[in-house]
Amino acid sequence: MKDLRSNSNPDIKIFLIGNKADLENERVVKKEEAENFKNDYDLNLFRETSAKTGLNAKEIFTEAALLLYNDYIKYKTMKTPKLGAVLKKEDKDKSNNDKKKKKQCCKQ
Repeated sequence: MKDLRSNSNPDIKIFLIGNKADLENERVVKKEEAENFKNDYDLNLFRETSAKTGLNAKEIFTEAALLLYNDYIKYKTMKTPKLGAVLKKEDKDKSNNDKKKKKQCCKQ
């Protein structure tokens, strides 16, 4: 976990997925241990799943997509200029040219 955190983007999303939930009688890691690991390392998600039965398979991908989408929206909002922000010179020129075109087309 130390290597993963130090060699990746600070916004990395880490999921802990426990497979073979259908084999409860052969469990090696207790659910409580996995939950504690998730909490100790501040992971984004812990779910148990079963490839055999499909338990939580769709949900994991849905939760991952939602988490990434929400981060994208947050990032995009941070990078979008605020209303009334100063336009770049080329944006101003384009805007002025558009206004001139409109005035020229409507004169009679």
